[in-house]
Amino acid sequence: MASRSTQIHRLAAQLQTITGVSVDAAYDERGRRWDLHYSNGPTYASMQAHLAKLAAKTGLDVALFTLHRVVQDKALAVQAVRYLRTTRAEDPYTYAANLSWAIEEAARDTDHPERTVDEREAVLSARLLAAEGRYTTPQRLAERLLRSGEGLAALLADDLQQARPGDRLWAAEYLSDRYAAGAHRAAWQRHLQPMPARQALEAVATDPEATPAARVASLTLTPVVRAELEAELAALDGREIALITAVRADSAAWSTVGAALHLTKQGAAQRAIRLAERLASTLR
Repeated sequence: MASRSTQIHRLAAQLQTITGVSVDAAYDERGRRWDLHYSNGPTYASMQAHLAKLAAKTGLDVALFTLHRVVQDKALAVQAVRYLRTTRAEDPYTYAANLSWAIEEAARDTDHPERTVDEREAVLSARLLAAEGRYTTPQRLAERLLRSGEGLAALLADDLQQARPGDRLWAAEYLSDRYAAGAHRAAWQRHLQPMPARQALEAVATDPEATPAARVASLTLTPVVRAELEAELAALDGREIALITAVRADSAAWSTVGAALHLTKQGAAQRAIRLAERLASTLR
């Protein structure tokens, strides 16, 4: 039969396989318990559940173990970026005062807080870590960015200068960084929420000093705005058809419909047909 020490190290190796994080087992002679150390990875509760199942299978008493989880700066940086991108607050100063605590709590309560959900989160968290000073934690740096008004946008400033035709994310972010104002500016700087595409195009069109990159970005977003307008037109077509049908159901003549639309009664009837055909084609 394997010694208890061997059994426990095997259990640690199994935990590592299940969770994907390194688990180190060390015996605490004073407490006469085994300490299991790991970084980031599952929450304490999740790891405790895995440990209980494995201990039961191997006949070990789960009370023999104490879990020790360390949340590293990489995980805190990811959680800081995620929190700033997704959380809204009217008062950035009150918000910033509680930010470090909120980020630490999010990391503590999240399984694998070091894992990013998309490329943008990976880039921003890496930039946050790179900007971190010797005596500054990622969450403190996030507070500083928020208080200064720069927000997460400051971490992307260099990336946005290189034009990337066809990249709609770049186009939206470049134009937001250049033109967003008021509430849209705050949403962009604090949370990287781009300004509406239509407003971005209008800003470029009315800017006599628009840069070549701004014109490329505007052209890149033109299909987005066209799709929005076409969807709005289709919705308007549907409402108009519904109103024509309702007016006719009220026993009104085509001449009444025509008068409302500034058309002859024949023109109104033909318009109703064209609207129905256009709406049907957009739904196909």
